[in-house]
Amino acid sequence: MKEKECLLKRVSLSGDARSVLKDLVIPPEILKEQTKGGRVTDVCEKSKEGRTTYLEVTGVIDPVDSTAPYIGWKILLPGQWNLRSVQIGGGANNGSVPSLDGAMLMSNYRPIEHGYVVFGDDSGHQSEDPMSAEFAANEESLQNYIRQHLIKMNGVMHAVVKAAYGVDAEKVYFAGGSAGGREALECACSYGKDYDGIFCADPVSNFVLLRMWGALLSKAVYDSYDEKNHPHSDGFIDEKTVEAIRNDAIEMYDELDGVKDGIVSNIYAARMNREVFLQKIREKYHLTDAQMQTIQVYEDGFHLDYAMPNGENRYHGYCALEGGVMDLGPDPVPREPLDTKYNVHHGDRSDGVFKYFITKDKNWKLIDHDYYKPDEKLYQMLMEASRQYDVSMDFDEFIVHGGKLILFTSWNDMSISPWQIIDQYQKLVKKYGPKKTDGFLKFYCMPSATHCNGIRIDYLEWLDFWCTEGKYPSETLYGIIDKTGGEMPMASFPGWVKYKNGDPMKGTSYEVSYEIPEGFFDKFA
Repeated sequence: MKEKECLLKRVSLSGDARSVLKDLVIPPEILKEQTKGGRVTDVCEKSKEGRTTYLEVTGVIDPVDSTAPYIGWKILLPGQWNLRSVQIGGGANNGSVPSLDGAMLMSNYRPIEHGYVVFGDDSGHQSEDPMSAEFAANEESLQNYIRQHLIKMNGVMHAVVKAAYGVDAEKVYFAGGSAGGREALECACSYGKDYDGIFCADPVSNFVLLRMWGALLSKAVYDSYDEKNHPHSDGFIDEKTVEAIRNDAIEMYDELDGVKDGIVSNIYAARMNREVFLQKIREKYHLTDAQMQTIQVYEDGFHLDYAMPNGENRYHGYCALEGGVMDLGPDPVPREPLDTKYNVHHGDRSDGVFKYFITKDKNWKLIDHDYYKPDEKLYQMLMEASRQYDVSMDFDEFIVHGGKLILFTSWNDMSISPWQIIDQYQKLVKKYGPKKTDGFLKFYCMPSATHCNGIRIDYLEWLDFWCTEGKYPSETLYGIIDKTGGEMPMASFPGWVKYKNGDPMKGTSYEVSYEIPEGFFDKFA
């Protein structure tokens, strides 16, 4: 792959690119989805660490609704272009343009230094608080955030590069995690003809169910709280105890993968021991029924007696008892609105989504409602929200286009359930068949990795090789584990990383094992 990169065709920026771009106006008719067009607001020359010279082009896409915010965007144009572009996804509720000139998410790779056009946008509103959901009160702003900003920005990129280089991009890639992972799936499922390769990590794919999980976790922790009559959150577990439970899990399961390194890699064997571990921590830390219910929501998620329009009625839990960290916050007192600095991790995000995305009621009290047996009004709002906000998971056009997707999930992710991503992957295999799925999708589950973090991998090189050569890299692929600084081979699902022998810092000392306890998926699917 390194040799191939040196042989890539390069195109130089035109001599008058800066002046051409300075006054560039992008007419609305060339953009997909409705806008009033786009325009460049600034062009400046920059260099990266004294080596790579590029133009930084900033601009806006004007909304149809005069009361809606614009979409702010940025594009980096290298002096020598490899005819490829990569769109960088956002995070949380966005509101700002992601960093484009540094290393990519979960990687040491800086695409601008390798000749890529790099571009991104603020998702259609401007906010200093990435958790703020108030922008969703405007319908155009909301629809931009959910998916439309992606293809609008894609169209702007094509217009800018044609103006700057005189030719269009040969390959268009997307890379994102978390909310940017949901964006990655939207690129493949809603705009599959417009993207050649996608990297997607820990995606917020079941948007409504995830926010319901945040609501149910908040209820488990705070439902008993009454400021006057019962000023206690019976389901709250203090941070010291949470950390002690995690340490107990690591101590018990660390060496199931063959090496003592503080990493639980054999998740399957650890999870099969769950009932024993639950009893151990209940007795050791004198956990109450309410606290055990909090752990149950974190570890198992929830089932509903009704389903979303897409047929989904479950949100799977996390590896809370296999080395993950339950983030319940430092304070047992629920704020209004819930605040992630003090309260459970997903409480504030669910609070904002229910207020501004789902119910359109800014006075909605997250923990005051029954989500297992919602009244008719709430039920209908949940159904409509799912229809609008959940990714379709229809990859038909992407497959026909020849698109390629690398999907990644982190075993220690406590924001997006790895088991939920696994469930979605298994449904794709069932829908498209193993061979067809493998032809467009590679799926990795890695230990030690947390939410879009904890590992460094060269996925853009793998993706580009796959898209340009028509085959996936055949050599063993490795990631750098942040916790140890050492290598591990990438584990394709359902594999897990097992130590063989030799230097634990070297990837060749490991293998990907497919030894899974009998009946595991029957019990935990």
